[in-house]
Amino acid sequence: MADSINDRKTLLISGASSGIGHAVCKRLASSETQVFTVDIECAPPDVEVANHYQADLSVPAEVEKLTRTIRNDIDISSISSLINVAGIPGTKPAEQVFQVNLLTVRFLSRQLAAHMRPGGTIVNVGSISGNNWGQRIDTYKELLALDDAGARVWWQNEMKAVEVDPYTFSKEAVIVWTMLQAGELRGTGLRCNVVSPGPVETPLLPTFRDQIGDERIDWVLHHSGRAAQPDEIAQAIEWLAIGESSWVNGHHLVVDGGYTSGLLSGWVDTENAPEPRVTFVD
Repeated sequence: MADSINDRKTLLISGASSGIGHAVCKRLASSETQVFTVDIECAPPDVEVANHYQADLSVPAEVEKLTRTIRNDIDISSISSLINVAGIPGTKPAEQVFQVNLLTVRFLSRQLAAHMRPGGTIVNVGSISGNNWGQRIDTYKELLALDDAGARVWWQNEMKAVEVDPYTFSKEAVIVWTMLQAGELRGTGLRCNVVSPGPVETPLLPTFRDQIGDERIDWVLHHSGRAAQPDEIAQAIEWLAIGESSWVNGHHLVVDGGYTSGLLSGWVDTENAPEPRVTFVD
């Protein structure tokens, strides 16, 4: 007999209406799951979801309202996985990038993790732009020790002084945050991991070309072979969210066709690499 609705896995996916988020929805929506989605746009096409919440995740008041609404609609303890896909590129204002790519991820993760049952998972989406997080680990630990209000003040004061553009900073920070939350969740039976894609064929790819520069993107694609398809990133997210990955925790999973391995092992020739465009939008 088919599972009753109370026996299904309940998943909450942000950034669900296009690109990687839409691919995750298509992969995870089945008779064994009920999927709730969040996006600034309308519900994801061609996918049957339990409910869709339309919200601008760059506005803290909307994020707080969203969590209240979800709490009223869903027994949060029944949520088996939170998948934070929503993110915006560095061509957007720096404060919005910081809010969506880091603070909203942290806020939703903490709000839900406080009620989720053992066995639950959180999966965040980073980027290979964040691969150098270790170079600024002390900065991120200092920042992430602050509450949201304090973090916004810190960002306003320090964003011009940090060594990288806002998008790279936000993705490095969310990788570090994932590792820190894995520590916060010790003893709860919950796990938190992050997936970092390279270039992906989504509607945002032209925007990333504007952000980083055509030459740099094409150079990365030359070494990885091609851009990923959204479903190829969704495969990794699915494994961490509901697959057989029960002892994988606090892990930074790079999904880029091997490009990062080339950087680390030396088969990518970085001496002739085009310089990435530095994007900073006030």
